[in-house]
Amino acid sequence: MTNADPFHDGERQVQALAGQALQAEAVGRMVANRITPAAREFLAAQSMLLIGSWDGARSTWPSLLFGTPGFVSSQDGETVCIRVDAAGAAPADPLWDNLHTNGLIGLLAIDLATRRRLRINGHLRTGGTAPAGYGEIEVCVDQVYPNCPKYIQRRRLRGERSEPASRDVRRSAHLSDEQQQLIARADTCFVASVQPQAGADISHRGGPPGFVHVECGQRLRVPDYAGNALFNTLGNIQASGIAGLLFIDFAGQRQLQVIGDAEIDWTPRSVAVERSWILAVKTVRESQLPAGLGWEFIDYSPFNPGT
Repeated sequence: MTNADPFHDGERQVQALAGQALQAEAVGRMVANRITPAAREFLAAQSMLLIGSWDGARSTWPSLLFGTPGFVSSQDGETVCIRVDAAGAAPADPLWDNLHTNGLIGLLAIDLATRRRLRINGHLRTGGTAPAGYGEIEVCVDQVYPNCPKYIQRRRLRGERSEPASRDVRRSAHLSDEQQQLIARADTCFVASVQPQAGADISHRGGPPGFVHVECGQRLRVPDYAGNALFNTLGNIQASGIAGLLFIDFAGQRQLQVIGDAEIDWTPRSVAVERSWILAVKTVRESQLPAGLGWEFIDYSPFNPGT
C-alpha cells in the first residue's frame, strides 16, 4: 500500500475474488489522509469511540471508550487527540498493552442514532498511552473515510457516567451458554482486524437479531452483506487470518470481546447464499460497561435482509 494506492495486497485479493475490483477502484478515491472540517465537527460531537488494536502476535482487539462530547477531537485534521478518564475507559482492557507493543490503531466514531460513522486508521504518536496516567493519547492519521448508513440499528445513548465500570472480568477460551445467547440476540457488533504492514482497523457490522450465527461455543459465522466494495475488514482477514468481535449487551450494560483466528468462506454454497467469514474462538472476555449509561432503541435498519 502506498500513498497513491489506498489498498494493500489482501484487500486487492478479496476485491478480485468478489468480482468488485473496478467498483473498489472508484470508491477508493474517497480514502484520504486528512480529516475534513465537517468530519472534525462530527468527531467532536461523539461520546462513544470504538478502537481496534493488535497485540503484535495473533490477537486483534476491539475496544470501547466513552466520554463527554469533545473527548475525541482533531484540530489540524492530521492528528486525533483522545482524552481518557477512569469513568470512560477500562484500565485492564488489552488495548493499552497493545498500544505499548506496536502503536497501530483503528478508530470508529459512530452515532447510532443518526447512522453516521467515520473510520480513521493510524498510528500512535510516541508516548502517553493511557490509562496508566489517565490523560491524552494522540493518533497520527494515515487513512480516513466515511461509511454508508447500511445495517445500523438506531439507538440513542442516554445518561451520564456516574462512576467507572466494575473491574470484574470473566475470561475463558470458549463462549458460555449465556454468552452464546447474547450473540444469538445481537443485531450489532464491531470487528477489529489488522494487516501488520498497513495498520489496524475497526468497523461496524449489523443485521437482524442473530445475524451472527453461533455454530458452537468456539465457532461463529459472520455474514458479509453488500457494502462499499473496499473490503477493508475482509482484506485484513485475508492477509492476517485473525479478527476480534465486540458485542454490546445494550440492556445488561455488558460488553463481550471475542478474539480468534478468522477465515473467509469462499465455498460456492457460501457465495451463492451470502459471503461469510468464520471466527474460531480463542479468547472470550466479558466485562461491564461504565455505570449510568443506557440506550434507547429507535428502529432497525431498512437495509437488513428480510425487511
